[in-house]
Amino acid sequence: MRLLSNGIYALFKAIFIIFAVMDYEAVIIGAGAVGLSAALKLNSLFTTLIVVERNDTFGMETSSRNSEVIHAGIYYPKDSLKAILSVSGNRSLYEFCDKYKVNHRKTGKYIIATEEDELPLLEDLFFRAKANGVEGIRLVEKTELNKYEPNVNAIAGLYSPETGIIDSHGLMWTLEKMCKEQSVDFAYKHEITGIDKIANGYKITTSVPNDSAFTITSRYIINSAGLNSDRIAEIAGINTKEAGYSLHFCKGHYFRLSSSKKSLVNHLIYPVVSKNSHGLGIHVTMDLNGELKLGPDTSYLDTNVFDYTVPEALRDKYYNAVSRYLSGFNPDDIRTDQAGIRPKLQGPDDGFRDFIIQEETSRGLDGLINLIGIDSPGLTSCLEIGNQIKKIIKNS
Repeated sequence: MRLLSNGIYALFKAIFIIFAVMDYEAVIIGAGAVGLSAALKLNSLFTTLIVVERNDTFGMETSSRNSEVIHAGIYYPKDSLKAILSVSGNRSLYEFCDKYKVNHRKTGKYIIATEEDELPLLEDLFFRAKANGVEGIRLVEKTELNKYEPNVNAIAGLYSPETGIIDSHGLMWTLEKMCKEQSVDFAYKHEITGIDKIANGYKITTSVPNDSAFTITSRYIINSAGLNSDRIAEIAGINTKEAGYSLHFCKGHYFRLSSSKKSLVNHLIYPVVSKNSHGLGIHVTMDLNGELKLGPDTSYLDTNVFDYTVPEALRDKYYNAVSRYLSGFNPDDIRTDQAGIRPKLQGPDDGFRDFIIQEETSRGLDGLINLIGIDSPGLTSCLEIGNQIKKIIKNS
């Protein structure tokens, strides 16, 4: 009995050390769509949880500088995380938006071929989408395109009825609101400067605007820092080059058509691109007000800098790219909009790289979960990525 009592005492002592001494049970680094989703999902596991964000508020980088498209899961290799989480994320994101009144619209999308030699690319995408479980995907002929998109010049297309658009700010506002209602803490304007492994957890040091340091301890760290996620992994002690975690900043520019051109298309219009392309071509999307947007392109930056300028000189490039398949506008109808930066694991000469969602016990960093290379379809997949993290922690 004495031995049994000692064993029980040791067990309770260990539980006390893990759950009582730490300031938080989990720290989530980054308040983009993925970080906020992770906080919402993990709140059912933990009673003390904090989101740490270096910017003034949520979603000021990748999550707010994108096409705001709810993807269907067409482009990604079968059984990749991007395929799996995009297909399931498409469904769960629509359900979430319906339930919590987040503004969105299921617009549908045509991926189009303008030349005969592009037809095999369309067929490849069709079979890939079917293998991924994309709902409703079908090949369409020129007659259908002429009927529904008379201003689109194409010989065939691929129709995705489950593709749509979303108010990304409204989504993140809702996620943050729900987290706060469930007592999740938020620390904005806090930049991570140190992560030290300690017994049963981590000591995390941040800098705050008045140059002072702020330190907290936590059992788990969720690195959802987006464009800074490889730097956070380095701060934690991982050699990102050896681990294959180094990010490449890939910039995308957006232009906007004048309001008088809102009726040019009724669906999202994407040109077909080769499967090894690093982007989806300069396509036409719309916002929830019906205004048409062009882009993004794919421009790898020489260094990882936060450059969000949109050069006017790119106007002709965008006009030439889009006028190849869309008529009814001229260069004077195009104006600059915004730019975004994708956190890509693959460089300009590399093939496909999947999301990294990795618990790091094998590197001696148990309780650290890295989310790296969460580019598109990260917004579509945000709730499902949160579920993935929850599964990892429950099984750890």
